[in-house]
Amino acid sequence: MTRSEQARADILDAAERLIAERGIRVPLRDIAVAAGQRNNSAVNYHFGNRRELVHAVVKRRLGPMEHERAAMLAALAPEDRGEVDALLRVLVLPLMSVDSDYYARFLQAAALLLPTDLDGTQGTVWPRVLSELTRAIPTTDPAAARRRIGAVATAMFALLAEWERKKTDDAGVTDSADEIIVMLGAMLTAPVP
Repeated sequence: MTRSEQARADILDAAERLIAERGIRVPLRDIAVAAGQRNNSAVNYHFGNRRELVHAVVKRRLGPMEHERAAMLAALAPEDRGEVDALLRVLVLPLMSVDSDYYARFLQAAALLLPTDLDGTQGTVWPRVLSELTRAIPTTDPAAARRRIGAVATAMFALLAEWERKKTDDAGVTDSADEIIVMLGAMLTAPVP
């Protein structure tokens, strides 16, 4: 790894941790210092701006998770492809096994800078799983379905961030993947008023 590549990796690690701990408005200078950079503008030099830094953190984690999700989706029996719990498992489990103690909290803190549509997700599992999950929502109103999917995504990030916080604090993790998946499934399939 070149010095520049190492600096980028260190900045991504520091950004993920500091944004998770202190929020999206953590000064870029603090991220540079935490990454061991002497140049206070190192983040801007390597990533351009905060939004691009956030996208780089996500991109770094997304590749391995999408590979795992694709394998999980391919392994589903045809009769399970429409099952809400099986589909939610494809979304949740890779987030619970990511090699980071900060990523779920990072996603929760950085939510405002994350894409809110499916742009840039071609070739990923997300659109396929979301399409199947949308079919499980008891409504024919597309706007209501989008709201429900958005609410489930928000709840998923919040539940996983809390799970990660408990795991990191060693306070005893009581939420299991199954419990989180059941809660999200109930939210997704609850009757629409």
